[in-house]
Amino acid sequence: MKKIAIIFGGNSSEYTVSLASATSAIEALQSSPYDYDLSLIGIAPDAMDWYLYTGELENIRQDTWLLDTKHKQKIQPLFEGNGFWLSEEQQTLVPDVLFPIMHGKYGEDGSIQGLFELMKLPYVGCGVAASALCMNKWLLHQAAEAIGVQSAPTILLTNQDNQQRQIEAFIQTHDFPVFFKPNEAGSSKGITKVTCVEEIAPALKEAFAYCSAVLLQKNIAGVEIGCGILGNDSLTVGACDAISLVEGFFDFEEKYQLISAKITVPAPLAETIETKVKEQAQLLYHSLGLKGLARIDFFVTDQGELYLNEINTMPGFTSHSRYPAMMAAIGLSYQELLQKLLVLAKEEGK
Repeated sequence: MKKIAIIFGGNSSEYTVSLASATSAIEALQSSPYDYDLSLIGIAPDAMDWYLYTGELENIRQDTWLLDTKHKQKIQPLFEGNGFWLSEEQQTLVPDVLFPIMHGKYGEDGSIQGLFELMKLPYVGCGVAASALCMNKWLLHQAAEAIGVQSAPTILLTNQDNQQRQIEAFIQTHDFPVFFKPNEAGSSKGITKVTCVEEIAPALKEAFAYCSAVLLQKNIAGVEIGCGILGNDSLTVGACDAISLVEGFFDFEEKYQLISAKITVPAPLAETIETKVKEQAQLLYHSLGLKGLARIDFFVTDQGELYLNEINTMPGFTSHSRYPAMMAAIGLSYQELLQKLLVLAKEEGK
């Protein structure tokens, strides 16, 4: 296994996150003792054109790679294991493994995974069904409940102009604060914490800007705990982490700038709670058919109750992101983590 294609970018609100994650992984793989032959494949955010990029890595990091016309050429995915067609060189590129470091829409929702299945090439991460399920928060929580994992009380809103009665009834039952969340979005994009009636309309508008379906969810007073898992059938469970905030919630700015948030790994959890988190995370991982990797996030209350928050099938992947930090805490370096993911992809793709 030598030829690895790193796929980055895409038409997603998390495009810039993909660039940061991909450049970090590329740097680590370039200096890896395994001597990989890397192909960098970028997907333009608007036209969704695919390019083989051979320029400086810094251009990807700074999002100027599309301007570097000397070092990019259009490529086209091919089916039946034939890889990609290079338009300028008039030849094919057939990687041993595809590594899509893409977040959010098209990258984590089963779309690109479906394409890879048609291409008949091994790829890192979850398959089509598991990716789609975990991206759809409403369906994820229904599936989790069916296997005995609870989530915060939630209703699904599908029409921005005709939800007043549902919203009023929900708030009357659960009180403020509540959260409005796009049903399918990542990195906390479009999420608003609402503390009074006057904040409802702008929160709805913001959430519907990202998705045609929106969740209205009760606030759970507790600590957000993440659990990283690596593997296909045999699992490696990373250290849990804990997020503490001075105010607000763990939104996009907090996730990537850590304005007032502090992430502690390993999380300062009682042993019984940590065991319960890891058991429920593994139950979800196996029951939902996850493969390769995932970060499973919960809320833990002061009473020790667990509520599923979300599952990220391609979590942030810079060397200092939460998932790699969870694995580093159990002795797995960033380079070793990348190597194991590639091996798992090859095994699953046989």
